[in-house]
Amino acid sequence: MNLWVVRVIVSSIVVTAIQVSVLSSLRIGGVVIMGIWLWTLVVGLLGGTPPAMLAGATTGALFDAHVSTPFGLFIALGLLVGYVAGQLGREGIGDFKAAAWWMPSAIGLAVGFVAPVVLTIAAALTGNFQFWRGDLGATMVVNAIVFAVAIRFTAMFGRRLVGDVEGYRW
Repeated sequence: MNLWVVRVIVSSIVVTAIQVSVLSSLRIGGVVIMGIWLWTLVVGLLGGTPPAMLAGATTGALFDAHVSTPFGLFIALGLLVGYVAGQLGREGIGDFKAAAWWMPSAIGLAVGFVAPVVLTIAAALTGNFQFWRGDLGATMVVNAIVFAVAIRFTAMFGRRLVGDVEGYRW
């Protein structure tokens, strides 16, 4: 097993622990900031598709174990975010060094805006309507703004926490 696999899994466990213990109770305008999606996005932009999908699956599985939604919902969304972010990172679109300075923030804004909608639709398709009770618009806007602002800090944290992913542009 490559060292990057262990680093991504362990760092994803740490991020999920922060999500469950801190971010789930710390709300901005009544909205929970979904750090697990931001983490998966950053891993994808920095390391490519396989590390991002591993991060998305790990954080999703651990978070699914703590919420009362159909198991697999956050795994599926984590895999989707990981795949999209990995492809953007591979193409250099969201590269923190080579792309335009505003591009990672724009991608963070888009993911923070779209991910809650995808989660709500997927939950409704599985018969779980608990996400419709909250203010979806506020969730989209707050997560989008936080992702756009926090993406660079999260990337600096990610580089230090995970290190170099052998064989990938990390």
